[in-house]
Amino acid sequence: MTEKIKEYILEGNYQSAENICEKLDPSDVYKEILMLAYDMDSICVYSFIQYMILKTNSIKWNELAMEVMMHPLCYIEGAYSAALFHARELLKLEYNANNLERILFFYDIPEKLIKKSEAEAIAKELLNIEPDNKAAQHILTGRPWSELLTDGN
Repeated sequence: MTEKIKEYILEGNYQSAENICEKLDPSDVYKEILMLAYDMDSICVYSFIQYMILKTNSIKWNELAMEVMMHPLCYIEGAYSAALFHARELLKLEYNANNLERILFFYDIPEKLIKKSEAEAIAKELLNIEPDNKAAQHILTGRPWSELLTDGN
């Protein structure tokens, strides 16, 4: 399957790649496409994922887009910004602690892709959902992760 999907994606034949993906278990699709992104080292995989997002507006495709831009294609300039876009889309699709944490990640990297004020606001929202959330505590207190993880608070 992987070779056929790869062939179709390289040809820009996204409809045929989509047809194969529809026949597979969603978790298998996720793994297949992620592996292709690592193996191919090409933006065409992200382009196919974007095609699928436009067709489905689904959580799974946005998660995959974020994952691909944060890991196999992270070396491309602007990849983290694209991943942040998908993290924001995920939050729109499903408002929960996990998706709030995903956005906080982009504050806690050297590039600091979100402003401190936004990170603090998100951290406060996160604490309303999960009062013991370590990521939110880290943002609001500035305490190192090592302290937060060992003190039990």
